[in-house]
Amino acid sequence: MLFLKDIYKSKYKKNNALILENEEIISYNELIKKIEDFSKNIKQRSLIFLLCKNSFESIVGYLGSIKANCVISLIDEKISNESLIKLINKYYPDFIFFDKNKLNNLDNFSTSYTFKSFELLKAKKKIKKKLNDNLALLISTSGSTGSSKLVRQSFNNLNHNTNSIIKYLNISQKDIAITTLPMSYVYGLSIINTHLKQGASIVLNNKSVIEKEFWTRLQNKRITNFGGVPYTYSILEKIKLKNFNLSSLKYTTQAGGKISKETTKRILKEYNLLGIKLYLMYGAAEATARMSYLPWKNIKQKIQSIGKAIPGGRFYLENLEGKIIKKNNTHGELIYKGNNVCMGYAENLDDLNKGDDNKGTLKTGDIAYKDKDNFYYLVGRKDRYIKIHGMRVNLQELEDIILNFGFENICMQEKENMINVFIKNNFELEKLKKHIISVTKIHPSVFIFKIVKNFPLNKNYKISYNKELLKL
Repeated sequence: MLFLKDIYKSKYKKNNALILENEEIISYNELIKKIEDFSKNIKQRSLIFLLCKNSFESIVGYLGSIKANCVISLIDEKISNESLIKLINKYYPDFIFFDKNKLNNLDNFSTSYTFKSFELLKAKKKIKKKLNDNLALLISTSGSTGSSKLVRQSFNNLNHNTNSIIKYLNISQKDIAITTLPMSYVYGLSIINTHLKQGASIVLNNKSVIEKEFWTRLQNKRITNFGGVPYTYSILEKIKLKNFNLSSLKYTTQAGGKISKETTKRILKEYNLLGIKLYLMYGAAEATARMSYLPWKNIKQKIQSIGKAIPGGRFYLENLEGKIIKKNNTHGELIYKGNNVCMGYAENLDDLNKGDDNKGTLKTGDIAYKDKDNFYYLVGRKDRYIKIHGMRVNLQELEDIILNFGFENICMQEKENMINVFIKNNFELEKLKKHIISVTKIHPSVFIFKIVKNFPLNKNYKISYNKELLKL
């Protein structure tokens, strides 16, 4: 099921599947044995909570659960006890697999299996549950932390998205990836899925790209690719990449939000000198991971585009009346169709028996347009439009205007007819005001400018639009 049949291929068995943080090498043959051991300790079609990190134990728990045809929920290991208890009381998992060094034993569960630092807890009292036959994975949307609202993904969703990503990135068994994103984040998980399916190697890493150890391993292990979000590239922008031996690095990928045109240009300038490619991508948990990518050959001409739909998917735009927009350069809601569109959401145990609510169509909530070459461009979110003295203002578009002027920022509304603009580091107020006014025609009295040291980031290193910012 899923890509397990590929992992079991004899031609992969001697390949290095995982390289652990302690430098231990795990072959595909060894990985298969551990998957088998784990799956024997759980009943088929059970509900399993995996408190995961980028570790051997987490990958064994994930693949072992799939082997046993179970429904698995990937939960970030940093979740608070309070949030975990809330999830347990909403879904009543049959098993919980977690790092025993990070969490005390839970009431109503007992240890049934131990693998390295992880323990498998079994519910003392089994709660009868109905699970949809197609349901495989429960995962949070990228911005949520401990939310009981989970995305329901099917085996079919996972298969299609995994195959599509492999196709456009041309991933092979010769590739060596390094983890830079949480496994509980669909982007991070997709890197694991695609490389294991192809018999490639994954270097398990929990260090940030700002740490020396990350770059040491990247060079020593001859890494061919890694993924990043805008935060990752804001760091790469400041690092002198030419000081490292990156001869093995073929490409990096970017998703999880928009990076500025100037940042992209600076990264491309360095990458071109080093022979590295950059793939800009767009996706969501509701689409299992990826919906589009910008081919390398088009990046210079279409630098701010999200590209075109991935193989097997397609985009179109709808106006406010729900009618399809055929004209170029006309704004509308971006709609995606494909076999990777999730089944819908779950908020409690009963929802796990629900069928496919989406039927392969996802209304993204993003406002976009397409150019004459059918490349798509995001301009904002439906839920980020506000009214200022009767004028409709797109906060995302405003952020992009300030970002492309050279300042990382967050725009939020606290009071009617006012916009709070939080800017990282110092800036020339009058110069910025003049630029905003010239582009937006909004009166300067509307804006409240504040300098912040850092923006709050969620578990996936994406900017968190936290109301606490308003208290600064």
